[in-house]
Amino acid sequence: MFKEEYIFFDVNVNTKTEALEFISEQALKLGLTDNKNELLNDFMKREEEFSTGLQDGFAIPHAKSSHAKKIAIIYVSCKKQIKEWETLDDSFVTNLFALIVPKQNAGNEHLMMISKLATNLLEDKFKNTVKSSKNKSELAEYIIKTMKEDN
Repeated sequence: MFKEEYIFFDVNVNTKTEALEFISEQALKLGLTDNKNELLNDFMKREEEFSTGLQDGFAIPHAKSSHAKKIAIIYVSCKKQIKEWETLDDSFVTNLFALIVPKQNAGNEHLMMISKLATNLLEDKFKNTVKSSKNKSELAEYIIKTMKEDN
């Protein structure tokens, strides 16, 4: 679901679309999707329903897709602020947790993942650790451990 190779630091994207294109491209390279364009379309459709921007520079874009091969979370820190992403506190997005969910798994599991991530993103320690991390293996270990804990 979450691995060290699903972490991308200092990604050079300027817009929400570019960020979702990057995530879809990486999902294809990682074997998480069989069609990056269809996955991108599923991310974009979800964003049209309601922005996935949260607060403090975080967003949780997610896609239920028939082109997703397995459930995964990809983390991206952006080099620049994405100004067009609507957030709850009008902050600019710099950190993304993208959830990729196969349509056949789109029941409670992905809702629990979103809920767990959103709950963790209310915690200053979690946000600060994620934002300041520059070591993929340490960050992966921290996120996996935190996602397993009960808040």
